[in-house]
Amino acid sequence: MLWVMLNLLFWLTLLLPVALMQLLAPWSIVKTVCANIIRLIYRAAVKLNTFWMTDVMRIQLKVFGEVPQHDSPVVICNHQSWFDIPLVQELITQKGPMVTFLVKREIVWIPIIGWICLALNFPRLYRRKQEGARESDFTIIQKASSEHSKDKGALLIFPEGTRFTPDKKSSQKVQYTNLLRPKSGGLSMIKNHMPSSTPLVDITIDYGQQVNIWRCLRGDPSEIYIHIHEFQFEELQDVEQWLNDRWSQKDELFRQY
Repeated sequence: MLWVMLNLLFWLTLLLPVALMQLLAPWSIVKTVCANIIRLIYRAAVKLNTFWMTDVMRIQLKVFGEVPQHDSPVVICNHQSWFDIPLVQELITQKGPMVTFLVKREIVWIPIIGWICLALNFPRLYRRKQEGARESDFTIIQKASSEHSKDKGALLIFPEGTRFTPDKKSSQKVQYTNLLRPKSGGLSMIKNHMPSSTPLVDITIDYGQQVNIWRCLRGDPSEIYIHIHEFQFEELQDVEQWLNDRWSQKDELFRQY
């Protein structure tokens, strides 16, 4: 926990002044320079996190498939732990763009983590069932999708909307063994605002056991299996049906180990 907090605090100290300058500067050239500096800080943070995972904790990442070389892919992934995020960042940002992801609005109130999300300007969703909140979320997703199609960067969403636990699985009464029910609304909105040739990268993370981020940061489990599949948005005629079929296929991958 000490390493995590010091690590996050260090990057926040670097990010905040640059993010504020980018926000307040009236000149486009300054905003561009600040954006480039933020990307450098982001990449350095990903490299340090990967060093901790693979060289300090000796976690072996068993990766099957390759991430397409593209400036602005959309990435979907099953969600089991906060540890999913540094894993996806390593896979995507190692040779590609930085990763932006949709976060719950409440996260910004979490010290350090929330402030980093603010500094990186991650889209913030309400994730509530009230009609007004749902409409606001779709507006935010629409705006993020439109900006994403113009700027370089990978957009990550977790269709399940929350981390997997046996209790959540039981309450949903889903047919999957290791996954929750995927929600299609966000991906449908993104599809409507993306060029049809945009690659859709589906990542399946299998820890082999029920995990939390603190166990992962101690190197447990020692092996993590990751499957990467690439699709094109033009392949998705019915997003809801496609997600359900895809989740059934992902669930089968868990039974291989």
